[in-house]
Amino acid sequence: MNLATYRPLFSILFLALAAAFTSRAAAQTPGDCTLGTAERDLNVSNVRSRLFNTGSLFYGNSTTDGTGYLVPFRRGISPSFAAGLWVGGLVEGELRAAGARYDRFEFWPGPLTETGELPNPADCSAYDRIFVVSAEDVARYDKTGLATADLVEWPVELGAEVIDGDGVEGNYNLEGGDRPRVFGSQTAFWVMNDVGNEHGFTLTEPIGLEVQVTAFAVASVERAFDEATFYRYRLVNRSPQALEQAYAAFFQDPDLGDSSDDYVGTDTTRGLAFTYNATNVDAVYGIPPAFGVDFLDGLGSTAYFLGGGPPGTGEAVDGEEMYNSMRGLWPGGVPYTEMGYGYMTDGPVTRYVFSGDPVTQSFWSEVNLDGTGTDDTSGDRRLIAGSPEFALAPGATKDLWLALLFARGTDRFDSVTALRAASDAVQSAFDDGSLLQTALPPALPVTLATPALLAPADGAAVEAESVLRWEAVPGAAFYRVEIAQAADFAEADVYHSDEPELSLSRFHGFPINEVAAYHWRVRAEEDGPRPFGVSAFSEVRTFTYYEYASDLFGGGVGIVEVAYPGVGDVCAGAPADPGCQAGYGGNTVWRDPNSTQDYLLTTPSVLDAFVQTDIIGGDDFELRFTEACAEPGACLGAYIRGDDEITSVPFELWNLGNEDDGGMNDPSDDVRMIPLVRTNNEPLADWADAFTGEEPVTVDGEEVTLPVTERVFFMMPDRDDGYARFAAAADGFGGPGAVYDRESDGDTQVDLNANGEPCAQQEYYIDFCYRSVVPYRAPVGGAGSAGLLVADLAGDGTTPPVGTVVRFDSNPLLLAVGTEEDGSGAQPVAFAIKAAWPNPFQATTTVAYSLGTAADVHLSVYDVLGRRVAVLAEGAAAAGDHRARIDGSVWASGVYLVVLEAGGERHTRKLLLVR
Repeated sequence: MNLATYRPLFSILFLALAAAFTSRAAAQTPGDCTLGTAERDLNVSNVRSRLFNTGSLFYGNSTTDGTGYLVPFRRGISPSFAAGLWVGGLVEGELRAAGARYDRFEFWPGPLTETGELPNPADCSAYDRIFVVSAEDVARYDKTGLATADLVEWPVELGAEVIDGDGVEGNYNLEGGDRPRVFGSQTAFWVMNDVGNEHGFTLTEPIGLEVQVTAFAVASVERAFDEATFYRYRLVNRSPQALEQAYAAFFQDPDLGDSSDDYVGTDTTRGLAFTYNATNVDAVYGIPPAFGVDFLDGLGSTAYFLGGGPPGTGEAVDGEEMYNSMRGLWPGGVPYTEMGYGYMTDGPVTRYVFSGDPVTQSFWSEVNLDGTGTDDTSGDRRLIAGSPEFALAPGATKDLWLALLFARGTDRFDSVTALRAASDAVQSAFDDGSLLQTALPPALPVTLATPALLAPADGAAVEAESVLRWEAVPGAAFYRVEIAQAADFAEADVYHSDEPELSLSRFHGFPINEVAAYHWRVRAEEDGPRPFGVSAFSEVRTFTYYEYASDLFGGGVGIVEVAYPGVGDVCAGAPADPGCQAGYGGNTVWRDPNSTQDYLLTTPSVLDAFVQTDIIGGDDFELRFTEACAEPGACLGAYIRGDDEITSVPFELWNLGNEDDGGMNDPSDDVRMIPLVRTNNEPLADWADAFTGEEPVTVDGEEVTLPVTERVFFMMPDRDDGYARFAAAADGFGGPGAVYDRESDGDTQVDLNANGEPCAQQEYYIDFCYRSVVPYRAPVGGAGSAGLLVADLAGDGTTPPVGTVVRFDSNPLLLAVGTEEDGSGAQPVAFAIKAAWPNPFQATTTVAYSLGTAADVHLSVYDVLGRRVAVLAEGAAAAGDHRARIDGSVWASGVYLVVLEAGGERHTRKLLLVR
């Protein structure tokens, strides 16, 4: 039927569903889990597929740049930017959904109990793991008895399949003869659920769904298999309620090489949703391939998004729109109709977009929109392939079998033909069971010379910028580089390079703030499909890697509550708080609840970076809610960019200095700063406890909207008694509610900016050129119109109580320690250069270092020619943490080394000075 005759039926269905959605079904209680961080690769075939346990494939954690799915692997190019699992259905008439799309993830690690509950509602991290076992791992164990950790710990209790070898069902006894069931040449397994936390994408209650995922690859001389990957999603309804009118779907952002020239289509006879090129030349692949997802158990629908189209045709933004897409409808609920763009045409209603044949240009496709050969405008497509409708009773399971297929022919249409042939071969192997059999990779002939390793030296210490190098091998088109912590290269990360070198910046497995040892080796390879010729592997070398990162917890830089009324040791009651764990001695208050659960510090909108930038400058600051300021009118500020009304504020703001005192505050150099306030509403004479607006803030990883105070900028006075002068002038003008007259406040001092010119904006006893030629720069509180806000986390309508002190630490501590300069078995030690912040730097930076015991210290800076350019410290120093300020304002741009010598030990840290 056409859309005109379908419309009444659709309206009835929509109204029925809308009425059903108004009922409230009992829901699973979301937990408080954090998203999984585990990631592993399928990498034995000509595909490298990055796996995550968040419901996403290819996109997440270390892979957000379009390199999560590489095929051909050795060429390092990709047909897919991101993909993810979507599931939705009705529970007693109420929509429940879960999905993964880019960074919106609604699956968390681990299983559910039989009643749909989390084993630990507060923490899913015990299951934050992806297990990977290959046919070669099993063969190695059978031959040598050497087993990988995943082979030993294969999680049969979570649903991973086992080949029974000991005659006891339901157990896993590796020594007794049990083996993991390895599909193909390499199999990955993990478990996730949709109950771990709130659903911020779909905005529905959890389904109560456990998902057991098996992913595998086949190393084969047949390209249809060698350039494909396979996935089984086993959906288990752990809820006590049935899931009805349910669908599962695979969301894709294909990006076939160059993302701007893609078309999509559906082959309904094969259950194949695919992407192909709009022209015969792709900017990345050259001859364009075709790429598709094949539903091996049958395809129920396909959908796509229409960028810039009418309302309801763009990308799905919530659970209802996602559910519509899974059912083969436009996100807004309108059915697809054949021909044109598929929206409100005169063609029949369809559940499959562009279901014609682009090769022959018969029927409806993006090369034949109207039946007369009119091409569509190519672009960056999204494609949703959905299952047929199903239902899941409590405890029931549903398997979704998918194959991701890749093929490249002589032109774009020949690639589609080759993709269909690959689909036929894979479907036949699935139907007869041979696809699921274990398959060792085929032997490769040794035809090339073995690469000789050049750098780094065996056992050297390296950094992310370091490069592995080896001699070029005649006849080699690629080099396979394996990096592993295990000496036998079990669970190795695999990379390919067409040059005799590999930057370690490509390696995703390095931990932060840890010292770790790795093994590496190289094999040369010829071009072409299997069985291509190879060399023997090179010798094995080791290196020690370390990377230091400052502890920027909570999205800010060392912003902690160091005092609170009625509390002695702030961290004693909140040992798990990140501010306490990191050694700041206080509770985190920057976009993360402090232990008092009273307030947050935040900035408007998403201008967090301004606060981070502006408090890094060598000084520390404190925001003090004092008894002296509790009385209205006792402590003052002024509204700026308005009529300069004077207001009372309930706090003091102090610059603590802290540049050269080794981390210990010297009260004698503290300077009280001047609060300047901004509002989008009417100015308030008494700012205290006045929540004049609402702002979105992040609490425990979730965005919520809370009442917030006025925006406050904490400005540095241009003299030690600047605040006292400002307050006296403000009182003279009439105090809170009066207007501050900047022309007659008695401030006649004129300072010079960094260029030696008079500062044009010097008002309120404040030098607006403070530390910069850029006017209007606040050391705390952001830049431009950002400001700093107090958000009412407790919901009691009050700002932090008297006695609260918040510290802004501009030089964050580090969780890591230094390493021996020569890299020989580097181990964490108490003696260390812990940080340089900022690094890279433009003029000045501060280096943090620690001493395990008291010692004579020599701390110097050298240039790359070995010349000492600065002495930072010399002489006796106590045990503990220290800081030293580095002034490189007259140095040339480039790399410098900080060298710490004490007690017969010597450590270095690299600095980068940029102009």
